[in-house]
Amino acid sequence: MELTGMVTTREEFLYPDSLCGRLPEELQITMAGNGRPGIQLILETSGKKVNFFLKGKGFCGEWYEMKDIPVEYNTGDGVSQGGAMVLETPPGVKPDYVTRLAPFRVYDCLCRTDSGEISVKNRKAAAYLCLVPDKDLEPGEYHLSLGAETEEGFWEGGVSVKVCSVRIPEDAFPVTNWFSLEAISRFHHVEMGTPEYLDMLRVYIRAMRRLHQKIFYIQLDEKCVNTKEPIAFDFEYLTPVIQCFFEEGMEIMEIGALLHRGFLPDGSPDMYTDSFTCMMDKNLKFDTLEGYVHTVKLVQALASYLKKHGWEKKILFHIHDEPDIHVKDREALEARRRQYYLAAGILRKYLPGVQIIEAVDTAEFYGGVDIWVPGTAGYEKKKAEFDQLIRLGETVWTYVCCGPEGEWLNRFLDFHLIRGRLLFWGCARNRISGFLHWGFNQFPGGMDPFKGTSCPNDTGIGTAFPCGDSFLVYPGKEEPEISMRLEAQRRGAEDAALWGLLLKKDPQLHDRLLDQMFTNNHTYSRDPEKLDRVYAQLLESLEKYS
Repeated sequence: MELTGMVTTREEFLYPDSLCGRLPEELQITMAGNGRPGIQLILETSGKKVNFFLKGKGFCGEWYEMKDIPVEYNTGDGVSQGGAMVLETPPGVKPDYVTRLAPFRVYDCLCRTDSGEISVKNRKAAAYLCLVPDKDLEPGEYHLSLGAETEEGFWEGGVSVKVCSVRIPEDAFPVTNWFSLEAISRFHHVEMGTPEYLDMLRVYIRAMRRLHQKIFYIQLDEKCVNTKEPIAFDFEYLTPVIQCFFEEGMEIMEIGALLHRGFLPDGSPDMYTDSFTCMMDKNLKFDTLEGYVHTVKLVQALASYLKKHGWEKKILFHIHDEPDIHVKDREALEARRRQYYLAAGILRKYLPGVQIIEAVDTAEFYGGVDIWVPGTAGYEKKKAEFDQLIRLGETVWTYVCCGPEGEWLNRFLDFHLIRGRLLFWGCARNRISGFLHWGFNQFPGGMDPFKGTSCPNDTGIGTAFPCGDSFLVYPGKEEPEISMRLEAQRRGAEDAALWGLLLKKDPQLHDRLLDQMFTNNHTYSRDPEKLDRVYAQLLESLEKYS
């Protein structure tokens, strides 16, 4: 009996109802010497499990069971239904920028298995294989066998792997993903600060390191307030957590924020405020002598703490996230700028050499920001300004979050998987040198990503956040479970590091190759086969210079 299923090496999502057919006899993969390409497999069977296997020299396989995840809403396009982030009223026709009309289920969650034994659900076994090359694998052609044993019989196909002489520079492209310490405690039933909690935290950090992330964000909160009269601060409660990150290979700590928007009478954030408050006393206006004294004492105590542990040269600092976004008028923006510069002055006085990093929409805060992080749409809107900063030698990264939507590159669950990888090709083309995202495991209370993937929104602006926006890992029973979107982002960061090598060798060739896939963050090719061809050209071009 001939087995039926589906196998792909492309950067694309598979679904529980993906059309199955004849299985391929041969797969072709081109990779860097230390790359880790992936293969997705679905097999149809009436049994309860399938045993997948990989044979051949030069590689071992990381096997994962793919779990299907709900996508309850389609993402908006920034215009429809009042610019809603998700379309709460389903559109009559599937928008072109999404893969399917919601609600639907998609294979995104990857549960690691010690072997290739995969359970069957609805007569299908879904597996993800990450090919891991031997250390210092020699360039050349390798021939592997990929197969499976089912109740109905065997399937076996070939995998031809071309290993190029190029190696991906380790952690060469800066990436940061913000995380929730509280969600780790809640989902894994471990009390914060205990040895059990720190052990679980280390597993999460290793998942971040898989993304080539070496920067981690520590969000200051009111736990650091030791006494209020007189005001005094103590940060030692953070020490075990911070030590875990550095011990697991992280190199730089983001800290923040100093300022807050304050609250409206109903308790929601005052998103359009022109008067920031102190983060550790949200009722205290920052732009007062009392607010200044409060903030100076906070920064002085923090500087002393960092120096005590030898971390003062390993930090980035956020003053206020998106200070030039959600501004009612020019007068409000100028008020925010004045307060921002005051906070920057305090930081630079007591933490000499500190790098101030901020998500922004414009270049308005020049002189206050050291690492500019516009959203992809914000960058395109103010491209001339940000490109001028790049030419000046300043550092410009980019970010995405609950937006941009529609055709814009982002990593939502109803978007094409390739778009999460192409984000980094856009960084390469635009000379953007880093990437930030707010959502690694941001699950607010009551959210279970196995039941619903749209994150609640407490800002009072718009609908709930798009499906998948707030996370890249799932809270498995024993450990975090990575995702297909995490793997796409990992490969994107690796691609950006390779593009950086070519930029140094041949900028014109670098741009010509990228132009085959990318025009801007809104206009690009989402053809996975074409991406594979251009990627192979990138590796071949780099081999000429090796």
